Amino acid sequence: MINFSDSIEGFRAHVPVAREWAYLITASTGLVPDFVYDGVRRYLDERYLKGGDSTWLFDEGTTGTLAMLERSKAALAAMIGGRADRIAFGQSSTQLFTMVTDAVEYAPGSNVVAVDRGWIGNRFAWQNRADGGLEVRFVLPEGGVVSAGSVEALCDEKTAAVTVNLVESSTGCRFDLAELGRFCRERGILLYVDAVQAAGALKIDVEADGVDFLAGNDYKWMMNFCGTGYAYISERLQKRVKHWGAGWMSDTDRFDTSKAHITLREDAGRFEIGYPNAAGAYGLGLAAEQYNRLGAAEIENCVMSLAGYFRERVDATRGLSLTYALPEKNLSQIVSVDLDPSLAVTEEDFRAAKVFIPGIGVRPDGGRFMRVSFHYYNNREDIDRFFDVIGAAARR
Repeated sequence: MINFSDSIEGFRAHVPVAREWAYLITASTGLVPDFVYDGVRRYLDERYLKGGDSTWLFDEGTTGTLAMLERSKAALAAMIGGRADRIAFGQSSTQLFTMVTDAVEYAPGSNVVAVDRGWIGNRFAWQNRADGGLEVRFVLPEGGVVSAGSVEALCDEKTAAVTVNLVESSTGCRFDLAELGRFCRERGILLYVDAVQAAGALKIDVEADGVDFLAGNDYKWMMNFCGTGYAYISERLQKRVKHWGAGWMSDTDRFDTSKAHITLREDAGRFEIGYPNAAGAYGLGLAAEQYNRLGAAEIENCVMSLAGYFRERVDATRGLSLTYALPEKNLSQIVSVDLDPSLAVTEEDFRAAKVFIPGIGVRPDGGRFMRVSFHYYNNREDIDRFFDVIGAAARR
């Protein structure tokens, strides 16, 4: 049986690192729970010790790889409010994202709208397409915020698609996807979403919000080992994607080696060229099943409550200040905080107290900052330990 948790409060016991460390860097790399580690290790042990294509363990028993992939897709689809036949696996979210930058043809004179100073993977992908002649318009954030209105202001009758990050990696700004989704639907504009910093922590409903493409990865909020991405691809977008390759996984009759010609699948599986990172897909599926079991609203309330508590303590602590005064609707489980020059706290101070932070950044003007983030394996004691370090440094 899979060792799932039946409560958010009990989940922390499933994550060994969280038992010892106040782990505040999920926005960089998340922790792996015991049921993912044990399940993947079981498969690898069987491959190593018995050979052949081993099986995957679920509560109902074991299953083969193709059945496991479909189960994982069903769990991911439920997590984001989509359909299992609209999910595809890939090597990373960035690799899958290039389907909408490089494999969709836009009419002459078309433009797309993307976010400047956002995650570099998305910007680089669109910049590469712009070098080929496509007009790409970049929205600049104001005070760390990219609003639906600022995206809409750059759109016109020639806008074919827009791309946004559901949660911005560096600022923690959460995008108002529902508003932009309505705008895009009314005008026939394709809506692409990078959900890497949101999926697994915040509630998502791709169908309600009119999302055409959503990309996610495995190693942050989805608590998996690195090397697997997944995407939601709407039916209307699938018809626009120029199929850049095909293999046995793309065919309607996988494993039918007697076929003379390929018949591309009708679902998003047509974009899966060859054998996937099966262990990664399994881990993603387990993390999604745990998420669905605990509940999207409950998990979002947990991580947002933790982030809110952290912000309250920042406001009450000398030497710290929030980097961005984000409107309430734009808050997320990621928080950027500035350190006053008078606060002589170091990364070594945090390590000595077993508080795991991503590092203290330094801006060109010499100002110091850090980004902290909260998963549902965190609790308020983690935050208190963070501020104990700050307090000790302030007293020196």
